[in-house]
Amino acid sequence: MADLVLQGIHKSFGSTRVLHEMDISLPDGEFLVLVGPSGCGKSTLMNLVAGLEEPSGGRIVLGGQDITDLEPADRNISMVFQSYALYPNMSVAANIAFPLEMRGVPKADRAKTVNEVAALLQIEHLLDRRPRQLSGGQRQRVAIGRALARHPKLFLFDEPLSNLDAKLRVDMRAEIKRLHMRTGVTTIYVTHDQVEAMTLGTRIAVLKDGLIQQLATPLELYSRPANLFVAGFIGSPAINTFPCTRDAGGALRLPDGMAIGAAPAGSAGPVVVGVRPEDLLLQPGHDAAGPLRGKVSLVEPTGAETHVLVDLGYAEITVRMAGLPRFAPGDAVSVEAPQAALHLFDAASSKRLN
Repeated sequence: MADLVLQGIHKSFGSTRVLHEMDISLPDGEFLVLVGPSGCGKSTLMNLVAGLEEPSGGRIVLGGQDITDLEPADRNISMVFQSYALYPNMSVAANIAFPLEMRGVPKADRAKTVNEVAALLQIEHLLDRRPRQLSGGQRQRVAIGRALARHPKLFLFDEPLSNLDAKLRVDMRAEIKRLHMRTGVTTIYVTHDQVEAMTLGTRIAVLKDGLIQQLATPLELYSRPANLFVAGFIGSPAINTFPCTRDAGGALRLPDGMAIGAAPAGSAGPVVVGVRPEDLLLQPGHDAAGPLRGKVSLVEPTGAETHVLVDLGYAEITVRMAGLPRFAPGDAVSVEAPQAALHLFDAASSKRLN
């Protein structure tokens, strides 16, 4: 196990800059998730750490050793890919033992490590099978076991659950989290799924266009997003946003003239207000106190909760409610948004104000 430090790392392909300069420090045992839309640079960053790509500049230091120019095999890093990349003609035991065999580890030591890893991942009963005889989740466990067998300083996961169905993704997500708790190996995990990011990471780096938009704990990302992009990317259903202006008295006015709250001291110009769906209170009729008034456009019952979409005329918002639906499309409603739940962003820069 070891800490990881990225100093001024950046990457260009020809004249195209795909990763701008980044400085990231991971203490020993941290689980960092890189999340963002396709093309944001998260997989490129992981490939630089793994040694599969050469950086255009900067340094990568693992456990106090500069590994920037080392070959992948010399970095003591294990990587688990989206595809399982198992050898079809080998048994599970042979697949797990293969990297140890390549390093010249004695047969008895290889067998001991295979049994230890198999016990950790609860796949002892699968050791004699071939990959074609395994389910998707079992294959992913074998791929993780092969990476674990090396006793790496750093674990890299590149969207390892993308090929699994929804239920199996949830099960494997929990297994990966338990595995990290048991081993304590420093880990970087790439995903485009913000639910995976929120549930797995001790910290999350949100990337866009090769830049880190925010690097923080899951709770901080959710409760204090640094800008509109982070606010919209983290959270499901997505945060509601609508434009506001600050009047002479300091109140925030919606496009229909209703006041939704007070602007922060010193702010001026157009403001974008964001509020999470679960922080809104939906009431029937337009006579209630809520400043957001419209009609229900869609009701989405999900079982334990219901998502109610409300058309305000200038925006459509989502309200998340507990239990079964009590509203129907076409109902006139008002929506209350507590001042403490409002996230305020500068309309020009999209940066957080409050």
